[in-house]
Amino acid sequence: MKEHLSIELLERYINGECTDAEAALVKQWYQSFDHDAGYTSTLNAAQQKVLEEKIYNSILDHIDAVDDEEIPVVNKRNTWLWIGSVAAVLLVAIILGLYRRASKDNKDTFTDNQQEIVVITNNSHRIYKSRLPDSTTVWLNPNAQLKYPKVFAASARMVSMSGECFFEVTKNPARPFIISSHSIITKVWGTSFRVRDNDKSSEADVAVVTGKVSVSIKTKQSINNTQLNIVSGDVMLYPHQKAVYSAHDHTLKPIIKSDERALKIWNHENLLFDNKLMKDIVPALNARYKTHIIVVNEKLNHYMLNADFTGFNLPDVLEALNKSLSIDYEIKNNTIELK
Repeated sequence: MKEHLSIELLERYINGECTDAEAALVKQWYQSFDHDAGYTSTLNAAQQKVLEEKIYNSILDHIDAVDDEEIPVVNKRNTWLWIGSVAAVLLVAIILGLYRRASKDNKDTFTDNQQEIVVITNNSHRIYKSRLPDSTTVWLNPNAQLKYPKVFAASARMVSMSGECFFEVTKNPARPFIISSHSIITKVWGTSFRVRDNDKSSEADVAVVTGKVSVSIKTKQSINNTQLNIVSGDVMLYPHQKAVYSAHDHTLKPIIKSDERALKIWNHENLLFDNKLMKDIVPALNARYKTHIIVVNEKLNHYMLNADFTGFNLPDVLEALNKSLSIDYEIKNNTIELK
């Protein structure tokens, strides 16, 4: 996988503060995209066209901006080399902008049956947080996708998803919150839970942290049933319980005691760090959230933090570290790597 350059290096390159060696590294990285899908590969044709026009117009703006300056133009070939370098810097600036948005989501809307549908796809290696129109919060793991109407219907709040998502649903018994995924239907009676389901796995599961949910195997009847009622075959889940669907025998089975360690990262904890080094903060996070965080970049251990993480779950803590100290992270299996 192509390694990302640091935000600091890209900023120095744009500001003309790089050493010759650093500039060569950025140029080598930029040229490597000729044979790679790159950051724009997730955009559709219309979005790529818009981006192309923005880059072109920005180049023209840069050219117009320097018309009144004294620039020695040696020949036509050098002029085009200069324009090319402007394009390269603009591309780096655009990529830097994507970094600052965490390179996380590809958010799009389309019309389906006179209804605007919002699609969020997490194409990054981090967890992406989204807030729905009813104030429900959803965290999308890498490669997860969520679809929901821009305006929820009066009868029910219907969403669809693929991958792994964690939901904290705003209570509203009059408008049930119903999640449709590849194999199962999840009806929300309570608040927070995890759903894992996609077309590449032979299993799907729902694990509850707080409140209660009911789970059913996805059928034409279950999709159309928007009422909060229990029918034959449904599984009702309470805190610390889990239901697992198996595609091999088309069964949905409850597990009375789920693996709580994997769900600890979603607990809202109260953490206070008063001028603590990252080398001391990481063990505290591992102990509190029962997870495995490691520091890949040794210099991060010497970063100092003064922060109040009252009521934060682990993804919110990681996002705060990213915004305050520019610490990136990547999820690899059951390990979180800080970079």
